[in-house]
Amino acid sequence: MADFRQLALEFVLADDEGQQTTIAQNAAREIQTGAPNLNPVARWVEAVQPWMPGSGNDAEDGDETPDWTARAKALEFLSRTLDFLNKDALKPSQVKLLVSFFGAMFEVDHKAGILASASALSRIVAMKSFQKQSGNDIINKVCALKDDFPRQVSKTRLAIYELVRFLMTTPEVSSDLQHKHGSSAGFMIDLIQLCRSERDPECLMVWFDILRVFLVEYSPSKEVLDEIYGTFKLYFPIALPRASQTGITPEDLKLQLRKCFSATHLLADQTIPFLLGKLDQGEGVTVNVKVDILKTIRACLDEYINPDQSVAPYVNQIWGSLKYEVRNGEIEDTIWGTLEVLKSLTTRLKGDNLRDYTLTVTRDCVTDLANTTYTSSSGRLLVSVLSAKPSAFVLMVAPAITHIKDNLRHPKAPMHSQDLLRILHVILETRLLLTDAEMSAEDREDFAAIDSFFKPLYEDVYKATVESGSKSNVPYDDIKIVSQAVQGAGALVCQRPAKSFGLPAESGRLLPEGTCSQICESLFAILLQSATGGPHAEGFDELVDETTKALQRATRSYTSGFNPLVDHVKGVIRSNWQTGNNDEAPEIITALGAHIAFVGCSELPKTASNGLSHFLYYIQSLLSELFAALDAKAAPKIWCSLVATIQSTIRYFNDACLAGNPDKELPFEDESWLQRIKERYPELAQIGGDESGTAGGNQPLALQTLSVAEIRNEFLLISLFVGRQIYRRATKTIESHANTGKKALALSDDFTGADRASENQYLHLISSLTGFVVHEMSETQQVLLRADNFAITLFRDEFISIPQAIADVSGHEQSIAENGSAWGWLVLEFLNVLSLTILEALRPSSIGRLFENGVAQELIISGSASTATSNDAFTRPVTLSILTILANKHKIETLPGLIATLEQLATGVIRAPSDNDDQNYRLEQIKSTYALAAGMTRRYMGKEARGLVQLFKEAPKDPKTGHHFGRQLEMIVASQQPLTKENYAIVKPLWMQKVYFELVSPMLQVAIGADPEVQDQLTKTNFGIGVLLMVKHMNFPIYEADADKILRISIAVAQNIGVGPDAKAALDVLKNILVEAPEKGKDHIRSIIKICTSVFSNKSASTQKPEWLPDGYVPAISDPETQAGCGKLALEITGGLPQMFESQHLLPHASQVERELTLACGHRVRDLRRTARLARAAWTELK
Repeated sequence: MADFRQLALEFVLADDEGQQTTIAQNAAREIQTGAPNLNPVARWVEAVQPWMPGSGNDAEDGDETPDWTARAKALEFLSRTLDFLNKDALKPSQVKLLVSFFGAMFEVDHKAGILASASALSRIVAMKSFQKQSGNDIINKVCALKDDFPRQVSKTRLAIYELVRFLMTTPEVSSDLQHKHGSSAGFMIDLIQLCRSERDPECLMVWFDILRVFLVEYSPSKEVLDEIYGTFKLYFPIALPRASQTGITPEDLKLQLRKCFSATHLLADQTIPFLLGKLDQGEGVTVNVKVDILKTIRACLDEYINPDQSVAPYVNQIWGSLKYEVRNGEIEDTIWGTLEVLKSLTTRLKGDNLRDYTLTVTRDCVTDLANTTYTSSSGRLLVSVLSAKPSAFVLMVAPAITHIKDNLRHPKAPMHSQDLLRILHVILETRLLLTDAEMSAEDREDFAAIDSFFKPLYEDVYKATVESGSKSNVPYDDIKIVSQAVQGAGALVCQRPAKSFGLPAESGRLLPEGTCSQICESLFAILLQSATGGPHAEGFDELVDETTKALQRATRSYTSGFNPLVDHVKGVIRSNWQTGNNDEAPEIITALGAHIAFVGCSELPKTASNGLSHFLYYIQSLLSELFAALDAKAAPKIWCSLVATIQSTIRYFNDACLAGNPDKELPFEDESWLQRIKERYPELAQIGGDESGTAGGNQPLALQTLSVAEIRNEFLLISLFVGRQIYRRATKTIESHANTGKKALALSDDFTGADRASENQYLHLISSLTGFVVHEMSETQQVLLRADNFAITLFRDEFISIPQAIADVSGHEQSIAENGSAWGWLVLEFLNVLSLTILEALRPSSIGRLFENGVAQELIISGSASTATSNDAFTRPVTLSILTILANKHKIETLPGLIATLEQLATGVIRAPSDNDDQNYRLEQIKSTYALAAGMTRRYMGKEARGLVQLFKEAPKDPKTGHHFGRQLEMIVASQQPLTKENYAIVKPLWMQKVYFELVSPMLQVAIGADPEVQDQLTKTNFGIGVLLMVKHMNFPIYEADADKILRISIAVAQNIGVGPDAKAALDVLKNILVEAPEKGKDHIRSIIKICTSVFSNKSASTQKPEWLPDGYVPAISDPETQAGCGKLALEITGGLPQMFESQHLLPHASQVERELTLACGHRVRDLRRTARLARAAWTELK
């Protein structure tokens, strides 16, 4: 049997929270398991007697001060024990005993026992044996504190508030309190007297909630209501004390008080006049207080029941007070809050009350529509009320529209017209929202009865204004007016009849088809003027943007209106490329085509298949126009503009589909995609000239598919077919290639070479178009369509045969390297760009198929062993990218024959005699190997490629070309678009660290002279440059351990080489090291300052180069962009030194640096002048 006195003593003496918890748990366990005849509860309560008032331990003569802390902890022992007792552990008599004991503390122990007693009573009230009659007793005991209550600390008062709230919200106790006190609610009056001076935020949160609970759940008399209202009214408006450390926010406090105001409609006759009176105090009310008042009024209007008695009597008073907050208001927060109140007021009214209110609002507002000063504000007032619910809309919209139309006939100023059109536009938007609202049959009939006011709006209001926008030289003010008008016209097309009661919305339109068509044509005329007209006034671009959005919206609703626009566009495009200026026509085609692509394809209509129909019709028209331009020998710039429009259309529609969150993994139908497209869309299939589709109608019909995912799949296949047709037109077949004597493809006869730059651009555009389509396919979809074949046959699979398996012949790869491959045309000639983007878009699994049939190996060897061609500037970068992609998406080092051939090629280049005359050839060869390494390193090179890595380490040793080989090592780590995860490249998280460890770190040792076999200064510089060009792409933590060595190399290169790409890399790395670890540059400050000042002052160009540096090692003259880049880096480093180092290290150099920086402030490059001024300011502050 436990000794409760001992437990109580241990608890009082314990300072550790965990120890106190354990003691309380032990006491609770003893109470629950103790024998009833031993009365454990009584012994437990008696255990704290030594610390209680009147005990033998208290000083009887009053000379000694009681130990209040010990007494509080003793009572806390009882309270904490209750936390661990089961709710059914105590008998009713025991509970009653505890209520008496803890209740007595409120009368006899105001200094030590209140907090523990309140916490204990809260736990006791939750017990099953708690008797509801005791609730009143507890409240009486609490009220006995009287004047001592405010003297309690806030934590104690909070516990009491929570106890009272718990009692008042416990159903049994609440019922007993109401039965005992009736409407007089004497207990509540006592509590009000007790708590009326509360100021603590946390306590107020609970106190306000107690008042709210009482108002909502109890039935007090009028006198008690007035007393309670008088209690919380005094706090309004409430703010949080600045010194408050509580977690309560000002908004929390305001919201809790607001709930008191809105708790019961019985207070309406006091709350609403009081709040309006506060609002009408004028300039003495701050914005925050006004917003609080408005939110409180709105809460009252929303929450009060019986609005006929609680809201209706105050309508005129509310309107008369609040309308001026909008009419004369300038602060948007208060204006918005007022409009929300008026809207809430409208929702609570009905019948005659609503009719009278809307009549008053309409009468007051329509008069102001004629006054330019108040047009906008009166419109906001009108809209806030009529948008509240359909019945208000019906009552107000007719006179509102009538007065808007009357004022538009005689506007006072351009801004007046804009405001009126803006109001009308918002009314149209409101009608759209209310059309689908739930209404009774009678309300719906009334709603439909006002349709006659909307149908003539285009003729009466919009037509003349919108049509004026398509004229040339529209003035600025008129442009602003038209911008408003087009928005309203677009919304007008979208209007539809109110749906029948209980039935889904009708698909019909409110306006007749002829009017919708006329609106679309008028809007299109503005876009046409923007594309084909001359210079436009300021603001016309904004008009074009608004018109485009309005037309898009209109055609989404009136889907039949899009195809005529496409026909019109097609005619404009045709006339421009046939008869227009060769420089202007492409711009017109691109601008107008992009607008229509956005209008018809950037967002799906409600019936998504209509969106596919729009896309199909437009893409077919553009494709036919492209082929017509090719047939007519139009300029290549025209081809580019048409293909760019096709691509933007495809991208728009893809984004529109993705906005619907479709299942992108949904497989294609299990049949031939090509045959299905030809059968389903015969007219599309006939465009191309080399084949014909099945006979069909004039317009292909889109499938009525059910989901956005199915529509997107259909769109991808259509787009793929479009890419196929363009590819086939761009190529021609060759029975016997000049180099191999085998079948191949070449550029078609459309490419004459007269405008080679535009022809190259066209090839890139059609390549990116098809690559995008393939990229958007899932891995399953790519595999199903055998998308890897597209990259090899370029959609001429009937002519180009793909081997089924790799040639299993010893020395096959070496033979290809020596004699060339039948696939060389695909990787080395102009058509390689058509393969590039498809390869870039393929998943690794699809790339793997190209290695299974051996084509990829041939492409790699052909690209690696090739010599430079006359088309090198265009084709060579593409070749390198193809090599990178293939090496990244497949582990080529696991193919012994291929990796051996590549090593042999690389060895022949790197270890060739230094007197080899064909240095350019060697450099191009090494680039191919580096391109392969760039792809391999991202996914970690296998051990089979160690031979290549070893060759890379040796490359800079060559006396003649070593510096070129070292510089090109940057290719391995530099960012490349094909090597991003967005293009499905394999990129391991630590690949850069691995490159540093395996390649850069060994080269660094050579660069600093740690290799005894390499002590030649020129060779070490070659290695140093290679290290710097790779390190500049790495984050500092990767090379932090070697930062000192790299810093010295950076300084040496910058000193010896002079301004150029090498020096720029050195400065870039130097800056990064100084920013990340300034202490590493402390011993090199003099050298750093000398280097930087010579660079940004252009003195390095005249500096004598070291004798060991051969002629031609660096360009004699660097390009202006590189010079500017070096200068900026040098200035940034110089300007950062005062922040990096203490002034005593810099002051010896200050005068020289400031002199050079002053001169640099006059640099010819603006960006350098700005950087120089910042640097000079930093050095000026040195002390």
